[in-house]
Parts: sequence; structure tokens; C-alpha cells
Amino acid sequence: MVNPLKPLVRIGSYRSVPFGLLGMAITAIPFPIALIPAILIPGDVRVKLVYGMLAMGVLVALAGLPGPMRRVGVWFANQMLGTRIAQPLPNTKVAWAARGRSAAWLVVHAGLGWVMFGVGVFLSFGFALPLVWLGGGGSPIEFFGERVTVESGSAGLWTLPIGLVTLLVIAYVLAGFTKLYQYSAVALLGPSAAERVAAAEVRANHFEQRNRLARELHDSIGHTLTTSTIQAAAAAELVESEPHLVRRALGTIEESSRAALEDLDHVLGLLREDKSSREPERRLIEVATLAERARSGGAVIDYELTGPAAELPATLSREAYRIVQEGLTNALRHAHPGPVTVRVAVLADALRIEIVNPLRESAVTPDRGGNGLPGLTERVEALRGELVAGPAVDGEPLWRLVTTIPLRSHS
Repeated sequence: MVNPLKPLVRIGSYRSVPFGLLGMAITAIPFPIALIPAILIPGDVRVKLVYGMLAMGVLVALAGLPGPMRRVGVWFANQMLGTRIAQPLPNTKVAWAARGRSAAWLVVHAGLGWVMFGVGVFLSFGFALPLVWLGGGGSPIEFFGERVTVESGSAGLWTLPIGLVTLLVIAYVLAGFTKLYQYSAVALLGPSAAERVAAAEVRANHFEQRNRLARELHDSIGHTLTTSTIQAAAAAELVESEPHLVRRALGTIEESSRAALEDLDHVLGLLREDKSSREPERRLIEVATLAERARSGGAVIDYELTGPAAELPATLSREAYRIVQEGLTNALRHAHPGPVTVRVAVLADALRIEIVNPLRESAVTPDRGGNGLPGLTERVEALRGELVAGPAVDGEPLWRLVTTIPLRSHS
């Protein structure tokens, strides 16, 4: 059951009082200017009052037209009324339709403040009656031409219930005006359909950026850890018999670790919104370096790149590098020390990447439950390509990953 007294005990129900006073204060500046047409236009007092109110409304509306006024209005509504209106996107031009809504809101804000003041003055008569009785009574009160005399003693007790009812009515009126203010602020200051779409696009781009950063970290750091682990294990076996190979493996670990640190610094810079952070250049032709690092750790890599890889667009070349890096990382995890075949072909209309590695008996499905294949799939789909990964169809214990990316959409 709804408690009718619940709104009266909440402090937030009376937010309309300071907000209404602020609305009345808004009219203080244009008030002298609004008096000019009221004085110059002939007619009785009521006609002059109408012209003065119209002039006041026009001046208040003009004050609400500048673009920054909407941001100011949203801030005041959220702070004083408890609304949660989203601020307009920064560095965006405020449309005239939005400016008109801001102007209308400012007029409603000021107008409701004066209406609330007038209703309060009217209701104050009922609240004044018990105060006169408590003061001894006997004093007449004149209200809109009517004279009311409050008698002293028990004869004036009738003023107490009137005062109590008036107090409840005032409380409900103030709570009602708070709701009116909140509804008008949301309706007139809230985002339009176009702004909601723009905000959704910004959020989508933000999430896409975060997903891309997660893929960058997974691919770069994952590959470095995998190759470093393989190289460290091989170095441990050769530390006494062939120290020159150990030094070579340690040098490769250092080189790959430096490259991973560059990627890590770039990602952390983006997360900190550091505009000076520059993305390390990674191109498809650098895949040979990945293969060489893996070979230095004892892995058997059969790598071949055909076609004009240096002529690929920078974005496609960078993403292709990451695809090969992740595919090679997964292959090394499950194939070492078995041979891994990497074939990259830049064709006339497509880029084709094929990575084949033998399957261990204990790993029928490589990268099961990991992030490698889902991340690869997201990259390839973003490039409008196709990815097929799974055991070889001819029954051999091989895992084959084939990626085909069209070149026409990246030309």
C-alpha cells in the first residue's frame, strides 16, 4: 500500500524551493527592460501586465539560446533537482533545435518559480489564521477583499485544523512542483534521438578500442612469453655444451622482450589517454623476424612470404602481422618441437595466411578455452575476411589455420 505521507518526509521532495527561487532570480536582470513596453504601450493595467510578461518571456528565452546554456542548465538540474541528465558530448556543435529546447526550459524554469510563489502566497492565508489565534486573536485578516476575524480562546480553535491542512497542502504543492521541474528538465534538456545515437557510437568506439587493446596485449605479450619460454628451455639444455647458442637465445629473448615492452607502453598510454603515446609500427614483412626468433629457440619454422607485402595498406599490414603472430604463438604452444609451416601470400584480390602445425595427442583442440582464436576471429571479421581453424580434413594429426582477407575494401 502506498503511504501518502512518504513524499512529505523526504528532503528531496522540496528541491523545488531553492530551484524556484533561482528561476525567479533569473528574471531580475531582464525585468527593467521588460517594463519598457509595458509603460509605453497604451491600455489598462491588465494589458500592460500581459505585454510585460510577454517581453519578459522573450528576454529569458533569448538568454537560453547560447550553446553553453544547455550545459549549464543540465549541471544545475542534476545538482539541485537530483536528475541524471547526460551532459552533451564535448566539442560538438549545439544544434538550433537543442538551443530552442534550452530556451524553452529556461522560460519554464522562471515561469514555474513565479507560479509556485503565487500559490504559496495564496496558501499562506490558511497558515496565518492559527498564528493570529496563537498571538491572542481578535485581529482581523483581510484576504482578497474579504475580512476574517479570529476570535481568542476556544472560539478560535477552528483555525488549528485549517492551519494543519494548509501545511499539508503546501508540502504536497512543493513536492508536485519538484516533480514538474524534474519532468521538464528531462524533457527539454535531455538528449535528443540524434544525440543518443552519437553517444551510443562513442560508447561503441570506446568498447571497440578496449577490445582492440586487449587483443594487442594478448597477441604481443603472449607471443613473447611463448617464444621466450621455448628459448629459455633450449638454452638451459645447451648452457654447458654450446654457450654461443645460449648467448644467441638470450639475445633473442632480450630483443623480443623489448618489442613487447613497446607494445605494452603503447597500450598503457592509451588507457591513460596519453595523446603522446605512439603505436609501434608492425608490418607484415616483419613476420620473418618472428619466425627467426622462434627458430633461435629451437623451433622448426618453415616460413614463406610471396607477393608485394610492402605495398599493403598500413592498417591491413599491421593487422596481418598480429594475425600471424597469434597464429604462430598458438602453433608453438602445441607443436614444439615439431615443424610449423607458415605461408603468407599477397594475391591480386586477397591476402591469404595459412599456418599448419602437428597436433599433440593431449591437445586435440589447441587454444581450447583461451582467447587466441576468439581474438583472431574478431580481427579477421573486422577486416571483412574469413577464418577457418581446425584439424586437417585428411585425417592427419595436423592443425590448420587459414585466413583470407579481401584487398578491395582496403585499397
